Amino acid sequence: MEETATRELDTQALEQILIGHMMAIAGEANQIFRPVTMFDYGIDGEVEFKDNDGRASGKRIYIQLKSGNSYLRTRKSDGREVFDVKNERHLEYRINQPVDVYLVIRQQDEMSGEGTIRWMNVTRTLKNRKDKQSRQIIFEGHKLDMNAVWKVRDEFFPPTRERASKR
Repeated sequence: MEETATRELDTQALEQILIGHMMAIAGEANQIFRPVTMFDYGIDGEVEFKDNDGRASGKRIYIQLKSGNSYLRTRKSDGREVFDVKNERHLEYRINQPVDVYLVIRQQDEMSGEGTIRWMNVTRTLKNRKDKQSRQIIFEGHKLDMNAVWKVRDEFFPPTRERASKR
């Protein structure tokens, strides 16, 4: 029994795994991921995008990482995935950041044991929603991979014809 308990991943291990995945995905996309090392109140890192000459640009997004199956629930009324925000103040915190905050959620498939990582621009969602008081965020996350990072980067630096043809 003791051996089983030590093999199950705790919250810290799951977060560490997700930070590693975030670093790897940003690296594959040739962008810069910096984890936040101090107590962070919801921001776990940032992605700084490189410009069309491959230089750090100062253009960035913030990342909030969540690892585990308990962060999303399926709403019975319409079957949509929901991320519940525990504290109303956290909604304002995300909206008032100087750059967009992306919510990254890693879930583990219980049957296969494989992890899936999805993300969404939570700042844009919060600013555009009709019910500003609700603490429910409809999670419309998309697969987080190298191409997803490039898609966001391209919002800052539209692809040149030369670079677009290489992809």
